Amino acid sequence: MGFGVMQAPLIDLTLTSAPVFGAPTSGSSVSAMPIRGSRNQRQSTAPSQSPRRTSAVVAGTAGSGKTALVDALIRRDGEPIEAGDAWVVFRHGERPDAWAFVPGHRDPRPFPERSTVKGPARPARRIEIAHPSALLKRVTLIDTPGRGGNDPATAEIALDAAAGGLGLLFVVDAAAPLGRADLDLLGAAAGRVERIAFVLTRIDQHDEWPEMLTANRALLASRGPRLATAPWFPVSLDPASVFGVAELRHQLESWADEQAAAGPRAADVTAATVSATGDGWQEQLDREIRTRRLAAVERVSIDLATIHVRCVQELGSGKGCPELPRVLDRELHALSVRSTRLLHADTRELIGLVFGALLDAPPGEAVLGRIAAAARQAVDSARDDGRERDRALLVTTTSGVAALTGTGALDSLSAAGAAGEDEGQVLSPLGIGLNAGSYAMWQPRHAPGGPPKLPDKKDCRRWLQHALREVEVELGHELGERYAELRQALSAIAGDAVDHGVLLA
Repeated sequence: MGFGVMQAPLIDLTLTSAPVFGAPTSGSSVSAMPIRGSRNQRQSTAPSQSPRRTSAVVAGTAGSGKTALVDALIRRDGEPIEAGDAWVVFRHGERPDAWAFVPGHRDPRPFPERSTVKGPARPARRIEIAHPSALLKRVTLIDTPGRGGNDPATAEIALDAAAGGLGLLFVVDAAAPLGRADLDLLGAAAGRVERIAFVLTRIDQHDEWPEMLTANRALLASRGPRLATAPWFPVSLDPASVFGVAELRHQLESWADEQAAAGPRAADVTAATVSATGDGWQEQLDREIRTRRLAAVERVSIDLATIHVRCVQELGSGKGCPELPRVLDRELHALSVRSTRLLHADTRELIGLVFGALLDAPPGEAVLGRIAAAARQAVDSARDDGRERDRALLVTTTSGVAALTGTGALDSLSAAGAAGEDEGQVLSPLGIGLNAGSYAMWQPRHAPGGPPKLPDKKDCRRWLQHALREVEVELGHELGERYAELRQALSAIAGDAVDHGVLLA
């Protein structure tokens, strides 16, 4: 399978006064531990509101004070978290605890972990912090990585988590205006994320913060009315003069209340009868599965071509080969998220198409949910043959792709973990990253008594090209298996409905 188009957008970035909490009223222009086990086990032990639906993403520019803000929100006074490239998930726990989820491992590891291994190691994708905060009983907070800023790959992952959760808190430093990458992320968020709020930090250090707030709101106005009318929370995190944090905490609790009020819909037990005859539905299902599978594989090829271009550009930068593993791992993380989202969208659309033609009335949300739940059960039941189909894909030092099976291995590749699971998802997510050796192999070699020897960029480019080709093949195989699982599950449900004249799901 060859690479597709060599240039393609990684993320679709869609291109006016908002309430400000804590703003001056005069003299200013400003107006007023993780669950382990199988997917079935996770589902049975989950609360009435899934972790994903009660999570909020905290994003912003590097150095804007995101983590300090989270610490203030949950009243955490511990040591600063040196998370590096990892996503940090703050969840409720009766006692403080911390675990790192590292691709290539089935189980989390204590964080921080004391290691006798010298040199660079495979960094964690996610760190989970348990803390006995009242807020965390209602809202799980997901802090984006401090390094890298809001590059397209990080934005892709953050938006996916925010779109499936409560919403997005975007943190802005009072000393700096919103940048282009920030505005691109927020423009995309306006079309995908249900709730958005802004936090202006360090107002105690910058007397001109009202003017900066006005300037930022003007920038957002050009990106649409949703951003222009989103609330702003100016805050000070100085221990001697904390300001605005209580109001922001109340906003998050209000989001949780709204989500709880929307709640899971009551199950629709009304019979859904079948009006169609013949096997036209089967032909439609087979045709749609084939078309969508091919489109998904082609999309992966295009995305990998774009990733190749970006990584080659990185190799030409000042940091060169040592930075390649970090950049490639982040790009593959975003590709996993994007491909999983496409699987989820195709599943929902296929259920609507097939059963919309099969039943005597268009299926409503409750009926669609029943069918999705039955399809998920059918997929999971088909896996009781002793084979593990949850597979974490890891790029190796030989530019090949190895698989580590099991839900724990796949969970280690997730930015949000249980907070990122969607109760309506039928198929297993895709997950791919770099193994530990791929991080170490491109670091400078230190010869005794001499200067460090840098890797050859030609070798880096050759390894990168071969690795992406292998990723393309393996992801194509993974997609093929998932679409085949979906076809089998929906075929069984629809076939039973036709045989009995009523939807049994």
